[in-house]
Amino acid sequence: MKTYQNEHVRVLVECNVHLLTQTWVGLPSSENFRDGTLATLALAKRHQIKRWQIDLRQLRLFNPVDLHWFMQHWLPQASQGLTRQPRIAIILTDVNQFGKLGSDLIIRASLAQNSELACRYFVGNDDVYAWLMGSS
Repeated sequence: MKTYQNEHVRVLVECNVHLLTQTWVGLPSSENFRDGTLATLALAKRHQIKRWQIDLRQLRLFNPVDLHWFMQHWLPQASQGLTRQPRIAIILTDVNQFGKLGSDLIIRASLAQNSELACRYFVGNDDVYAWLMGSS
């Protein structure tokens, strides 16, 4: 299992099933957000990730400036190096509207670059793995 971690994100890769799990906590600084997302992209490209689980349950919020950077710089890089039909599961708590708002912005921008993207929100872990693996 490949990993990356800073104080606001932990990334795990299950190479055998092309699954990347990203867990965000707290309020990431711009440096931690950008370093974490760039390290995640490098891992995703290297391991040909097809399934992406993003856990935002412990996230307080993303900085709007960082979201703008993500859409302007990270997404174009990702669209050139990632699989065409990824599945992305975003795990939220029902009270984390800031996480959902930021996720919605990213998903809309991602869909504009890749219409084959499959994305779904989950509250808690129930059924996430089965959906990512294509079982439900």
